[in-house]
Amino acid sequence: MLRLRSIFCCALTYLVKLVYDPRPFSAESKQRAIRELVEDTIPDRDFYLLVIGAILLAVCGIFLDSIPVLIASMIVAPLASPLLLLSMGLAVGDRRLVARALAMLCVAMILAVVLAGGASIGAARFFGISPQRVLISFSPNYFFDIVIALVSGFIAAYGLMRTKVGAAMTGIGIAVSLMPPLVATGIEIAALNRSLAEGAFTIFVLNVLGIVLASVFAFALFGFCSEYKGV
Repeated sequence: MLRLRSIFCCALTYLVKLVYDPRPFSAESKQRAIRELVEDTIPDRDFYLLVIGAILLAVCGIFLDSIPVLIASMIVAPLASPLLLLSMGLAVGDRRLVARALAMLCVAMILAVVLAGGASIGAARFFGISPQRVLISFSPNYFFDIVIALVSGFIAAYGLMRTKVGAAMTGIGIAVSLMPPLVATGIEIAALNRSLAEGAFTIFVLNVLGIVLASVFAFALFGFCSEYKGV
């Protein structure tokens, strides 16, 4: 009887490993993820080039009613890295990381609103294009927006440790809309459409909160706090 039970347990263990292999997280993988995130997330020329490029793509996508162009702006926008750095700083209690991430996000937000507003005014004055006729809807759905942001934030934080999962970051950038709502906010502010501007900005805020909360939870869950001190 004991022999049959032992054989059954071994067979069950083997079958489970065929469908699920729980590879543990090594200290090296965590420290590598921390170093790469901290070293790569800096307010350099590359960051602002991508920010401005994403803003221009989002402006064109909104005025052309083009979903593919908007998706391109989501992929190009480098806002996920500052959000993950902010989450890391909150999780490990490093004020310098929090300050750097917030500074990068604030500058990107200001650039998006100002450039999009200027583009809206210029389009209306020189080309007679009215944003009311072409603007893609940015109405918030509180439940689904926060669920998408939470799932995306957790996967993004998890992907820092797993190279294979990190390849899904492009999908995360598409799923969580960060740059288009900011650009829509600037366009609607320039058009004096308060309600639409508030709706678009609400989407951005919900996405940011969801990503940060889920990422902080993931970093704490996987033990980044103890490994951060060893980097």
